[in-house]
Amino acid sequence: MLAGLLPLLVAGVTVTAVLAVRFAETAAPVREATGRATATVLRSGGGDTGREVELRWTDERGAGRVSTVRAARAGAVPAGRTVPLRYSPANPGGPVFVPGDETSARLRDLAFGQALTVLIVVVALAATGLHLGRRRAAERRPGAPLPVRYARSRRGVVARPWLVVTEDGRDWWVPVHWDPVLAGLSPGTPVPVHGRPSRDRVVTAEVAGVPVWQAGRRRAGPPGGEVTTPDPAAGSRPAVGLLRHVRTDAALLVVAPIAGLLWAYLNHGGAATWTAATAVAAGLLSWLPAVIGTDPT
Repeated sequence: MLAGLLPLLVAGVTVTAVLAVRFAETAAPVREATGRATATVLRSGGGDTGREVELRWTDERGAGRVSTVRAARAGAVPAGRTVPLRYSPANPGGPVFVPGDETSARLRDLAFGQALTVLIVVVALAATGLHLGRRRAAERRPGAPLPVRYARSRRGVVARPWLVVTEDGRDWWVPVHWDPVLAGLSPGTPVPVHGRPSRDRVVTAEVAGVPVWQAGRRRAGPPGGEVTTPDPAAGSRPAVGLLRHVRTDAALLVVAPIAGLLWAYLNHGGAATWTAATAVAAGLLSWLPAVIGTDPT
């Protein structure tokens, strides 16, 4: 879980820092625009993109000026409409800013991107901490031997390991975090189970002395998709270490560029927006498999 969380932390911190720098650069001239005026729209829809709006206004010295701003979206603004305008008193002939212009939209998008990235990282950290804490607490419950067997489910590219725990003649399907000891577990082997699947939301099992943690919600029936019960006597399996497990989970990263493209389209962003969204999506897709528990075999 910690290995899966690390890419999300790196991507989240990097993207947040980059967005913060760009926000500061974009906001610098706006902060200097302390002058206020009321501008009148002369015409709109100008320029190659149809987003230029021409404004007439008067500065604090009484000088009449005409300025052009770029609207965030193409469209017609009725001539004669008045809008509040900001400008730099030290440079009245420089850039001016009005609500709905390209600069304000850019600042809004950058702020939203920062907030969303921070929210994703904070939620992931909180969920991971809660996940770890609840399983540590489950380990401290009294253990009782119950017959279990190892099963594997596959739906699409996601495979998950399960422990089928039999309690009072009823099978409970408990998704677990993969451990190599599962491959050698004979069906029906009694192992110490901390907690009771019938009443406790989180249980842990000790297979060959190794704590195997629950990864998701237990079920009273088998999961959807293809379900198999590997036979440990069918032959030896190659050793599965952390590196191979991470490589197996990396197959989900093919979705990250698509998610980044979708976000860039919805946000009307370019290559930079796509890159940032893809990085955060890749980090999230590294963390999710580590929390839900995947089977690398």
